[in-house]
Amino acid sequence: MKAPENEADFLQWYEDCWADRDEVEYPKLFGAISEDVYTLEQSGALEAWLESDLAEVKELDPNWGGLGVRVAPPSPEYPYWTYVTSGLSNPFTAAPGQEITSDAKSGIGYEMVIHTTEEAKWPVLRLLDMMAYNLVCLRAFAMGHRYPVEGTLDGSADCKLNGFVFVKDPERPSHFQLESGKVELLTLVGVTKNEMAFSRSNGMDRLLAKLVAAGTGYITHTNREQVQL
Repeated sequence: MKAPENEADFLQWYEDCWADRDEVEYPKLFGAISEDVYTLEQSGALEAWLESDLAEVKELDPNWGGLGVRVAPPSPEYPYWTYVTSGLSNPFTAAPGQEITSDAKSGIGYEMVIHTTEEAKWPVLRLLDMMAYNLVCLRAFAMGHRYPVEGTLDGSADCKLNGFVFVKDPERPSHFQLESGKVELLTLVGVTKNEMAFSRSNGMDRLLAKLVAAGTGYITHTNREQVQL
């Protein structure tokens, strides 16, 4: 298909793609989604990355401020909390009149997901920070990536998890389709430094098999011990 050529029609198409993801695809994937959106403009993450040595842009795009994180509470089908980014797949890489091929990516081409057993603020803050990193530093993530964080995931001294691995959640589709292109779902699973190193040396599948065997699987438990490697 082709993106609308008229600017007003293009802006409406852009908004419709955004709404289709948040109001149609997300409820199908995650169940009931809270109306609240935790936005980048509320977090200060964009400004923080802009001041870092890794920044690749000179100024912030005002359209980034409304991007954020949505939350889905537990449901009978998925009895845990889900946090998902909203906006990295907005069609900001498209132009009016541009042909959208069947294999095209919408925006950066993915959204990120974290599952937890309890409602918490740290997944929101981590996802907002990583969204800002993507946008300001022009560095994208992909399936199989590893991302260490400073300190621990939830900021507590008791937590032993120091980063994420990016994997496919076997309980959900690997991607969904918008008019603006394909969107991959990257599930982030919290891991220790040693678990991250194990996945680098032995492969992500072997690490995930150990996490599944330990009963944590694709859900991040910040209070868990390191699995036996």
